[in-house]
Formats: sequence, structure tokens, C-alpha cells
Amino acid sequence: MKKVLLIKDDSIGENSELGRKLILGFLSTMKECNPQPQAIYLLNRGVLLATTNAAGVEVLKSLEAQGIAIFSCQTCLEHFGLLESLKVGQVGNAKATLNALLNAEDAVSL
Repeated sequence: MKKVLLIKDDSIGENSELGRKLILGFLSTMKECNPQPQAIYLLNRGVLLATTNAAGVEVLKSLEAQGIAIFSCQTCLEHFGLLESLKVGQVGNAKATLNALLNAEDAVSL
């Protein structure tokens, strides 16, 4: 089954300190889940997980090593001045992200 994960923030919920712990916990736990998503798409502040968040970079690298493709929104990276700071995955774009979401059998958004 083709699944994709869309991450729109570097935290989950209203409390940013707790939310950052939660997103890292979810991503870390994903290493043990079956099935896993085919790809993870990072938008808005979600791109911080692949650039400035050391723990996020580490867990995303481990997911990428398991065969999960990681894509960070180019417009978002440019907005935050992080285009040259991408440490894991590839730069993505709106068309590819929308195609993946629309063609997925299941898409989950965090």
C-alpha cells in the first residue's frame, strides 16, 4: 500500500516544547512500524526537522536509510533561509508533493 506522510510543523499541538518532543517521538517510533510510508513531505516549519533540528536530522536519516524518501519544500527552505542547510533528503516542490498526496492510497498529516 502506498502511504505518504505530510509534516507541516516541527512540533505537534499547541505546546511547542512538548510538541517538539512528540514529533521526534512519532518519527522515532515510525522506525518500528509496519507498514511505513513510502515518503515523508516536510512543509512550512516541518523543514526545520531536516535542517536545524539535530535530533530531527538524525531520526530522518535513519528513516531514509530504511528506504523512506524525505522531501523538504523548496519554497519553505527559501523562506527560512535554509536552502543550503538541508542535511537529509531532497529538495521537493509543490507539484511533486501534490502528485504524491493525490496518488497515495493513504496520506497522513501531522
